[in-house]
Amino acid sequence: MARRTPLRWRDIAEDILRRIESGDLAPRDGSAVRRRLPPEKDLESYYGASRNTIREALSYLQQRGHVISEQGKGTFVVDRPGTVHVTLSGAELGLAPGSGSGEGYHRFALVPGHREVTVSPVKVEVQVGTEVIGRYLQTDAELISRHQELFLDGRPWALQTSFYPLDFATKGASRLLSPRGIPEGAVAYLREALGYTEVGFHDEIKARVPDENEKRFFGLGESAADAVFETVRTAYAPDGRAFRLTVTVWPADRTRLHYNDGQVPDDVLKAPGAERPGDTPPESPSPGRGS
Repeated sequence: MARRTPLRWRDIAEDILRRIESGDLAPRDGSAVRRRLPPEKDLESYYGASRNTIREALSYLQQRGHVISEQGKGTFVVDRPGTVHVTLSGAELGLAPGSGSGEGYHRFALVPGHREVTVSPVKVEVQVGTEVIGRYLQTDAELISRHQELFLDGRPWALQTSFYPLDFATKGASRLLSPRGIPEGAVAYLREALGYTEVGFHDEIKARVPDENEKRFFGLGESAADAVFETVRTAYAPDGRAFRLTVTVWPADRTRLHYNDGQVPDDVLKAPGAERPGDTPPESPSPGRGS
């Protein structure tokens, strides 16, 4: 039954948030990836408020990262999944059987506790490298890019694109141009096909505002919490040549990035971010050998 007493926009915003959290509004039905709020007209009727008042309430919630409005589509709840701890260094960890498929990236991810990593089909493009990418790969030649969307337990987890010089394909690594995964991993494939051995890598990490595609994929809003981490990993051969660049984008509100150096206890290596003593959360994926 609609409420008859008009409420201020702040009261309405707090009540909408309460109803979202209780599941009364935009409940999770197990089928929709994103939860959409009722149309503004329905909210006007429910709260006995004007359109401007409802829009002020929704704008308030959007500024604080609880919802995101998309023109012509509606207003969607911004879900905040549990934190995923990602180790960007350390030992290569084998993937648990049955934990998904992909480029070999997942052969170096630890996914216990029935957590499942899945990936989208590989999108391959030949493109002219940007000045920034060319600086990392020490080349101004055309590049092959291989892009995938990654999911953890069915939820958006990361966006990853790897870049290689185009002449790798003509010199013997033609599978880089195929829109299929590389089960043994791209680094292992390049070692076999071209003799490239990775002896080290350099990571650059920055936080930034997400673009529109990243907002859509991760379900991000407009608040300060809705930033992304971008990790740029450059792989090097023994002669110092950079032969692979991997750019991975993670939602900052649910991702913690870890590095290890020297002698670190096994429980810290396997479960970064876990409280000690106390409950230990599932070990988290540890990327390092992408598409």
